[in-house]
Amino acid sequence: MVGPFPGVPYSFGALRQTFGPLFVRCDVCRRYARLYLAEIRDTDYRTKTFSCCKCGTVGALAITEPNTETGMTDYQLDQVEGPQHHPAAVDRLTGTPRAAYRLPAKHYGAKAPTR
Repeated sequence: MVGPFPGVPYSFGALRQTFGPLFVRCDVCRRYARLYLAEIRDTDYRTKTFSCCKCGTVGALAITEPNTETGMTDYQLDQVEGPQHHPAAVDRLTGTPRAAYRLPAKHYGAKAPTR
């Protein structure tokens, strides 16, 4: 028989005990990395978000290796040593507005929509 999980409920450690290795994937860059649980093993997984260190979009937690799933064979393993937060992700996570450095559509020759 199996007894109760001895660790913290709703933690990354509990997820790993249940599903095995965990991965974080970026659907924009089509990349993924293995999630190592050194510092976050006992952290509630419902309170953490992930982001891509290359493009800053939201990263998805995956319980299977993405390139083994049907239709996702083009995902590439990109294990980065000491990843840093993308500046756009830091602003989104902290809630502080960031100055927009994009030019308006009018600059590129787009016409204003008529009503």
